[in-house]
Amino acid sequence: MKVAISLSIPLAAIFLATPWKTQNPTVSITQLAQAPAPVAEASERPAKIWTDAATVYKGESFVLRFSAPNAPYLGIIDPNGRFFYVVFPRENAEGKLTPLVDSERFATMTSLNIHTGQLKADPYTYGIYENQPVFTCSGAYTFILGENLHVDDPALVSSVRVQYVHRPRSSASASTVAMN
Repeated sequence: MKVAISLSIPLAAIFLATPWKTQNPTVSITQLAQAPAPVAEASERPAKIWTDAATVYKGESFVLRFSAPNAPYLGIIDPNGRFFYVVFPRENAEGKLTPLVDSERFATMTSLNIHTGQLKADPYTYGIYENQPVFTCSGAYTFILGENLHVDDPALVSSVRVQYVHRPRSSASASTVAMN
């Protein structure tokens, strides 16, 4: 009798707990970068990060805009899925790694100028203690903003994508844009 009771209690707990299991609890940085951008509804809060630049070329600059106060971390995911920290608390820096802007100063900023030919950031790679170039290949670059950029739920971070072309804009492209 004791054996039947001692086995039935754990089995009942397993059967009751199974429906509470989550379906997909982890989301990788690459999945976040490839996920479709959320569509804002009237009832949602305004975007925390955005840009007017849809496509930028090698050596060009664009402006990221924010609705302050900002979270302390800003990162970038390149087209190959590599992650870089752009903004982080200066006291967390190791070696020659430095933030583009310290988190404390970034908290009140409403815009940040990004130059594709000059931006270097913390590649978040073990053993590399010096900022590395970010814009090194063509593709979609995803900027993510949040209190913690390594989260399971993409709703906890804000993001914006910029298409980058790793060659200078041709004069034909520049004149076409200017005529529109």
